[in-house]
Order: sequence, then C-alpha cells, then structure tokens
Amino acid sequence: MKLTCLQEKLNYLLSLVAKIASSRSSLPILNNVLLTTEENFLKISATNLEIAIEGKLRAKIEKQGKITIPAQILNNYINSLEKEPISLEVKENELLIKTKNQRAKIKGISSEEFPIIPQPEKKEKIVLKATDFKKALKQVLFAISEKETRIEISGALFFFKDNDLILIGTDSYRLIEKTIKIKEKDYGGGNLIIPKKALDEVVRIIDDEEKDKEILIYPSSNQILFSYNEIELSSQIINVDFPNYKEIIPTKFRTKIIFERENFLRVIKTCSLFTKSGINDLKIKFLPKEEKIIVSSLNTQIGENEAELKVEASGENNEVSFNYQYLLEGLLNLGNDEYSLEIIDNNLPGVMRSPTDPSFIYLIMPIKSGE
Repeated sequence: MKLTCLQEKLNYLLSLVAKIASSRSSLPILNNVLLTTEENFLKISATNLEIAIEGKLRAKIEKQGKITIPAQILNNYINSLEKEPISLEVKENELLIKTKNQRAKIKGISSEEFPIIPQPEKKEKIVLKATDFKKALKQVLFAISEKETRIEISGALFFFKDNDLILIGTDSYRLIEKTIKIKEKDYGGGNLIIPKKALDEVVRIIDDEEKDKEILIYPSSNQILFSYNEIELSSQIINVDFPNYKEIIPTKFRTKIIFERENFLRVIKTCSLFTKSGINDLKIKFLPKEEKIIVSSLNTQIGENEAELKVEASGENNEVSFNYQYLLEGLLNLGNDEYSLEIIDNNLPGVMRSPTDPSFIYLIMPIKSGE
C-alpha cells in the first residue's frame, strides 16, 4: 500500500474511528484500526465486536493494499503533525509515515486477522435531518442506565408512529420521551432498542456545522446501520421487550408550577450542597396561593439550606422530594428557558415539560419517605 492524503482529513477521520478500537480487549487485533485502499479512497475501520465503524477519505493511491495499526498511537501521532500532505506506505507489516520534516514507522498486524465487519442489508431505510437527530439523542441518552444488568433499558427505544420517531430512554428512576420528524421512511418493521454505547458514537460523528446533512438509518433483523458523510456505523440491536412505560405517565395532576430554568438551576445547585450523600434528596414544598415554592435540603453532618422561588402555580398545596441530580440533568440537557413541573404526590412520578416545546416529556420518580 502506498498513498498520499491530507493530514487534516486523516486526523479528523481517525479521531472518529479510533475510539471504537478497544484498548482493554484480550484480542490484540481489536486494539487496531484497519487501513484499506478502495479505488481513490483510504478506508479506516474499527470494531469492538459490538459496534463497528468505517469511514473514507480521498487519497492519491499509488499502490493498493491493507494493514492494521494500533489505533491509539496512530491517532496520537497523526494528530501531532502539521496540516500538510502525508505519505503512507506499507512495507513488511510496518506503516511508514512521511511528511516534509518527519518520518515514523509503526509496527502493524496482518489485515487477515482483523474480524469481518458484518454489513447489514440496506433493504429498508429511515432518513432524518442529522443535527435534529443528534440534538434528540443528547436529550435522551443522559437518562439511560449506565448499568448493563438490565439489558432492556441499556439502550434507547426507537418507537415509530406515522411520520414521527419517538425516542425513549430510562434508568428506571427517570424517563425521557422525545419526538422528532422523519424526513423519509421505507421501513415496515417494529420498534427497536439501540444500545446507548452505539448512540453515543452516532452523536460524535454528526457535525453540528453541517446543518443540511441527512443521516440514513438501515434497520435489519439483528443489526442497525447509521450512514453519515462517508461514515458508516453499525451496531447490534437489543432484541428484548422494552418496559411498558406508557402506563406510568400520569394523565392528571394535583399541582403545577411554571418556572424559569436559570432561577431554578441556581436554587438546586445551592441546596444540593446540603443533601444527604447517596440519596441527594431535595424537598420541594408547593404553595400555589402564594405563587412560590420552597426548596430545602438537610444533612445532619453538614447543615441545612432553604430557598424560596417565585413561580406561576396552580392546584393544591403539595410536597415532594426528588433526587437533585435528576432535576439538574434534566434542566441542563433539555435546553429550554421555561419549564412546567406537574405532580400528584410523593408516591407518583413528577412530569417536567416545556410550555413552548411539546416534543418531550421528562418523568422523575420521587424519593419516598423513609428512603
């Protein structure tokens, strides 16, 4: 293999692909990226056997070939070079890298040891505006369980309804439902659960500056493929039943407030300093007639704090305790300036919404007395 390409193009693609290579794998080949020439392109691939990614960049190819190279050292080395043409050449399982003033050799492993990356069939397709999809994913992924003991909630549910894609994520203590419009759909299958780890990588590959780009999604029986800007990322699908979350969404409420995001954030942050470690409990007292809430926290080892906040309020006097982190993460990730919070009592979930953005709802389970 022998070729020339631009440092900035190679550096950008490596930064996206190399992260998938597993540095903790017992299989040394999975620490590597696969470099392959295809006509006038250099293709870079990586896999951890659960997620696979392939990306292409234009190059001047003098000799076709392939090799696998340790991902971390290649990525770090290319990133350290100046923005200028780079020559890559393979000789006896070594990659020779040359620029105007630098030369390096990195030992590789034969490409024959690299796992075959399954190619999902592209029979059915869903097309979304990429930046809208990225924004929706970021609004959902923060609420998904990091633990893999419950496989059914270790990913996001893709629920299809007419021309809408509804994304649902939960860790069983809070749940987010986010709806976005589908641009084009040729898919007759059912709902899908996609692993959080794969969707984290989808978020990384979508460029915020590419406002008009589309992302193409190809579901198949056991895999899903995301195609964006000469990059293809495939993942296994979680083939289990997602919990019936609809039945826990309250339809009636006893108390409702509307508040400004920044004001509530400030109160949460100060009160969080006095919550009990491991419980993180904030108590919110709702006083609709006085158009205010009282937020308080108590830690017998540290002290206590109480804050009043003026809000728009309706309904009955009420009281509820929440984990402050769930409130904080919701307000930081959902990205609106004004929210409503609706509650029934301290035994049923509270629901956070935006009065101006009906595309999401955020449920938070309360901390019951004695927990």
